[in-house]
Amino acid sequence: MYSLHNLWLLCILLPYFCYGSQQRNLKYAINPQCGILCEKKNSTTFYLRADGSNDTLHYLWDFIGNPSLLLAVTSPSTELKIDWESYLSHQPNSIRFTELPTYTFGLIIGKIIEFNDVNNTGSMDGVNDKNINILNPQFFQWRRKSDKYDGQFVELFMIGDNYVDPELNVTKSGTVELVFNGFSSAAHSDITPHMLHSENSTQIDFIINHLRTNSYFDHSRFGIELTIVSHGNTNNPMTIDTKKSLDDEHTPGVFELVEVRTQEKNVKYLQSGYLQWRPVSYTSSRRDVASATETMHYRLMNCSNISNNSILYAYYGDNTNNLLIEKLNVTLGASGDGFYKKTSYSTWSFIAGYGNPPNEQFSYLVIMIISIGVGLPVLILLIAAIYTCIRRIPRNRGTRFVNS
Repeated sequence: MYSLHNLWLLCILLPYFCYGSQQRNLKYAINPQCGILCEKKNSTTFYLRADGSNDTLHYLWDFIGNPSLLLAVTSPSTELKIDWESYLSHQPNSIRFTELPTYTFGLIIGKIIEFNDVNNTGSMDGVNDKNINILNPQFFQWRRKSDKYDGQFVELFMIGDNYVDPELNVTKSGTVELVFNGFSSAAHSDITPHMLHSENSTQIDFIINHLRTNSYFDHSRFGIELTIVSHGNTNNPMTIDTKKSLDDEHTPGVFELVEVRTQEKNVKYLQSGYLQWRPVSYTSSRRDVASATETMHYRLMNCSNISNNSILYAYYGDNTNNLLIEKLNVTLGASGDGFYKKTSYSTWSFIAGYGNPPNEQFSYLVIMIISIGVGLPVLILLIAAIYTCIRRIPRNRGTRFVNS
């Protein structure tokens, strides 16, 4: 009986123990082959190369203009080439690869949005222009706080401060922080909300920390505008969907997952990109349940061009005929959370990746608990049934004679 129970348990657990992912070899460089030219300008272009058995993923995280990401999928023999003089002067086609990528995907942090939520709804819908303030991320002074590499993941921590908009003569104190992570294999991130990533993705953690709000706004909230660019069929727009997740083990209290997906360029090879996030923002660096509030996303908006102050323009140039370009707004905070001024801290974490996003699964601990919770009562009932059957079996004649 015990062995049957173990066999049943093993059958449930086997698919999960067999779950695995391809391992990628990570290599990175800051301002690769730029030298003193980049040092003089105090610029940061972070290059991560993730080599797999059949392909290579090239990530470029850039802060020379608006913070932006370029992801290119190539053959393992392909090399990155940057014409630094042209690139630093924002010239198109100043970035190329020695072989044509099979797929490219990217995003630009185009705007940081501050809005006055006078109705305390958490939504930017219906807010008039007088109650919206736009910050251009390129006007922050971006500097590297740290970069890490341990063989399993790579991390770049950037801080933007001393905001000065020369066009509007606006200055801001406080910081915007961006933490980029690249991974060699699939796992949950150590950073709350512990997003599940694959070896084909990067995580971006966005933090607004004590950023001075508009003096005319009493109920400020912040948001972010992303420009998403994908190489593929322009007639098939991106889709955005909210899915229910299996449990809240990794992100307590959050049972939803939001996903933006591009249409597959090549169905056979799953050439598509995606963004994925939990609709939660934290109002404290502790990132616990008590400091959790909601995020809100809005419909995708079609766009026809790419900002010329980004790494995507340096790669694609003005040739956008085969590019799908859409904009996405995400705002941080919900009704009743006290607005941004309560803690002056807001976060948003999301994954950007290639191919199919990984599916959440129960952890081994949860599976064990469920198995024991279901299996133990069944085992007890089985033993009780067998015992009852044995008790009802008539005794033989010899036993009755001795008893008499």
